[in-house]
Amino acid sequence: MEATKKKTYPLGYWICCLTYTFERFAFYGSKPLLVLFLTKSVAEGGIGIDPVDAAPIAALLTSLTYLAPIVGGWICDRWFGARYAVTLGCVLMGLGYFIGWKSTSVAMVYAMIIVVSVGTAFFKGNLAAIIGRMFDDKDVLDAAFSIQYSFVNIGSFFGSMICGILYLNQFANGEELGFRTVFLFCGVLVIVGGVFFTLCYGFLQGQGKLPFKYLTDTQGNVIGEAKKEKAEKSTAPLTVVEKNHVLAIILVSLFSVIFWLAYYQQDIFLTLYIEEKVMRNIGSFTLSPVHLTTTWNGLLCIFMSLAFAKLWATLAKRPQGDLSMFHKVTLSFVFLGLSYASLMVMELLRGVGAPDSQKAHFLWIVIFGIFITIGEICFSPLGNSFVSKFAPKKYLSLLMGVWTAATFVASQLNGQVMKLVQKLGDFNIMVAFAIISFACAVIMFFLIKPLNKLTEE
Repeated sequence: MEATKKKTYPLGYWICCLTYTFERFAFYGSKPLLVLFLTKSVAEGGIGIDPVDAAPIAALLTSLTYLAPIVGGWICDRWFGARYAVTLGCVLMGLGYFIGWKSTSVAMVYAMIIVVSVGTAFFKGNLAAIIGRMFDDKDVLDAAFSIQYSFVNIGSFFGSMICGILYLNQFANGEELGFRTVFLFCGVLVIVGGVFFTLCYGFLQGQGKLPFKYLTDTQGNVIGEAKKEKAEKSTAPLTVVEKNHVLAIILVSLFSVIFWLAYYQQDIFLTLYIEEKVMRNIGSFTLSPVHLTTTWNGLLCIFMSLAFAKLWATLAKRPQGDLSMFHKVTLSFVFLGLSYASLMVMELLRGVGAPDSQKAHFLWIVIFGIFITIGEICFSPLGNSFVSKFAPKKYLSLLMGVWTAATFVASQLNGQVMKLVQKLGDFNIMVAFAIISFACAVIMFFLIKPLNKLTEE
């Protein structure tokens, strides 16, 4: 039995992980630069619009790329093999970045966002669903998706770091910054990832050839005789057990909205706080807010994903098995609360309401990053595993899309929440999110038993 568990990561799994790395490199290489591209003057290589107008446009890229997979999942559940969808998604995303390369107006930027989002619709949930179907042993899924999350963050870390250097230096031409050339570079890279994935179809164990309405084993063989295939299609009614599983997925997705709403405060509130009120110098080198949020988070995720994959695999060998998804969600909110508690201590030491000239030390942001990343690792990669374990297979891609849609809702709410919380002051924002996080941890703790019953076979 032990020898069998050591062989549960097929070659096709690693191919899917590397494909994620290509795509995330392009996405995180482009996304952080989009708002700068919109606001910089034409002479500086940008579009030259007001920041107030630029912010919702830039936020739309994140929002749509988390909503679109629902549509892509629905298509692949019914009509289209997921492997072909992933290839098509890479091509479309590449074309979207190419539009960004040639963008000289807001309308062209919108076109870039739409095309990239459509490509993501075919790519994101369907690639995760292919991974989920490669495993018979549900006990290894948490570890497998944690490792996959490490590959995602390799792309995030190097994409944000390298493209941030390229647009300022190698791709710049005098005062004109190299935004457009970065978009070109990212477009080429994501298409290369799609070509790599397509050439490796033969290693995917037959997964993704057929729509997910056909139930298949880990080798891609349709389960049951051909004459019974209609019963396996998405028109067949769900059983009581399957309905309970869908309900559990929806409930956890609702908690996901709250988690990501708190998490994405890094993109707006914390970035502004770091820019104005945090000492960011290491000798003669000045860190940017992005280094202390996106890049630091990506670096931590690479190693923490692997460490937690080993932890989940070790726990799964116990007689009582691994912690349930609901235990892990509870832990994620505990660490989310601790991250905001560390910000509260930072602001207290700096002086609540003190002038911007009185700086906090950036090490407090480093501590915040460690706590919030642990919370993220306990939550985000395990969501894909959870859906893969309990979603009715004929709705696998669709429910993968529901999971990512929670992030869309959170990103949409983020801007609205900030209009309210900015009136309260920095410290009150920190306190509010700390309280919300710990409250969710307590609520989830008391829901563990009822939710575990919903996921019983």
